[in-house]
Amino acid sequence: MPFEPRNSRYEKKKKGFLKRDKPKVEPKKEVEKSSKVAPKRVKPDESSRAMQKEQPSITQTTSVNLPNGAETKAKSDLSQPVANPDSALKELKADQVSPMTTNQPDMRLTSSEALTVEHQTASNQVTPVSKTLSRRARLNEQKTGNHVMRSKKSSRKGKRTNNATAIRPVKKNKLNRGKQQRRPQMTAKNGKRRFVWIVLTLVVLLVGILGWRGISSYRQSNDYSAMQPKNGKKQEVYIPQGATVQQIGQILVNKHLVHSNKAFLHYVSTHDASNMLAGYYQLSPSMPMKTLVDHLLKGGSDTPVNHDMVLTMTEGEGIASFAKKVGNSNKFTESDFLAKVNDQTFLEKLAKNYPKLLTSAMAAKDTRYRLEGYLYPATYDYAQYQTVEDLITAMVAKTDSEMQPYYSKIKKSNMSVQELMTVASLVQGEGVGDKDMRIIAGVFLNRLDINMPIQSDVAIKYALQTDRVNLSVDDTMVDSPFNLYRNSGYGPGPMNNPSIQAVKAVLNPKDRDKKYLFFVANLKTGAITYTKNQKDHDEAVAKVDKINQGMENR
Repeated sequence: MPFEPRNSRYEKKKKGFLKRDKPKVEPKKEVEKSSKVAPKRVKPDESSRAMQKEQPSITQTTSVNLPNGAETKAKSDLSQPVANPDSALKELKADQVSPMTTNQPDMRLTSSEALTVEHQTASNQVTPVSKTLSRRARLNEQKTGNHVMRSKKSSRKGKRTNNATAIRPVKKNKLNRGKQQRRPQMTAKNGKRRFVWIVLTLVVLLVGILGWRGISSYRQSNDYSAMQPKNGKKQEVYIPQGATVQQIGQILVNKHLVHSNKAFLHYVSTHDASNMLAGYYQLSPSMPMKTLVDHLLKGGSDTPVNHDMVLTMTEGEGIASFAKKVGNSNKFTESDFLAKVNDQTFLEKLAKNYPKLLTSAMAAKDTRYRLEGYLYPATYDYAQYQTVEDLITAMVAKTDSEMQPYYSKIKKSNMSVQELMTVASLVQGEGVGDKDMRIIAGVFLNRLDINMPIQSDVAIKYALQTDRVNLSVDDTMVDSPFNLYRNSGYGPGPMNNPSIQAVKAVLNPKDRDKKYLFFVANLKTGAITYTKNQKDHDEAVAKVDKINQGMENR
């Protein structure tokens, strides 16, 4: 048997301790120890108080003077197994305490207090009180303990419970202040690096895009190959009179005959091939750029291939000339066409449908044909028109459609539509190409501003109804309202049907500030000389007169 230190307190009470006699069993030894600790009462927490309301409290009272019979009965009861814990609790209303605590005041502990004392005195090796209780009491104590533990766990998770939630002190991180001070420096450094990378990326992308566009532009401007080398099917292409090189290139692009307008313009400028002629051409996608340009330099046909079913009015052509083409068809006659363009009832109907275009034309006097200048120069398939009236209506509607963007500008120019179309018809007959048309328009407008006669050969030819190239002095003296050598102003009206290009030239004249009042053309080369006074004009005429006199219509 291991050595056990003597306890003088127990030696006094146990007479047979040294003789190894069995001491008398005192049932509530544990209560002695707990009674020792009892003065240090711990305030029960709120959860244990709540459990006291739900469960009947088990009190432990002390009885000091017990009779010998009662003590013996108590011993025997403790040694016997408890059959009915509830009845046992009723009989044992009080617990015995050690004689050491007989003089102390009565201290009653509830089951939850006993459990609290058990936890607080565990370090002092105090025997739990619950061991002396009945089975139901121990179960209740167990439930109460679990409830307390759950309350502690729930309080740790931040849940609201009956127990007071423990507030943990927040430890300040000493490094936070340093990190907050260093973070802006690191952010600025990273921001600089990020900015540099973004700039470099953008520069690389920009250089790549510019390089790609440069290479693509170079390829486009130097691609003279055929669009479809194996496609030899020809298609009809119409190049209008007075079309610019850029307009011709766009026509070829629309017909899918060249890769781009840029390539066409580059070829024409590098091969000096700007003198292309108007007309109808039979071209195919298998032709390279050189073959296409050669065809355009030679000139095309005046009529389309399928001319039996179409009527073509060219730019600058008059109604009288077009009426002859109508008469050559198998459907309409020349006389029917000429009669309809001067039919007052029909004209009023058209003016009502197209007021912006024809109002000023209806008010004009001394005109030969009311609709002169308002039949749009284009190709028309007369097979789809039942009457001459349908054909003329289609031609007027086309003119109105092309003029729509310019009505507001015409109103600001202080010219009526009739006056504008008159100047445009003269420009159409005198000039070739956009540049010369705009300068000639400026010359005519300069003359009109100073009330000087326009003096255009186009007007004299219309008055005489002739196509002769060279006119005599007697021709310029003809008595006609269309003789703009003798009469100042605009005259009665248009002398032909101008293109929309001539209309735009009048609305956007060029070099008006140079005050040109005269011009003369070399009919062989097409070069035009512009002058500001009569003396310079006479000198320019003398230089080209011999060449022009040798030119005649064939």
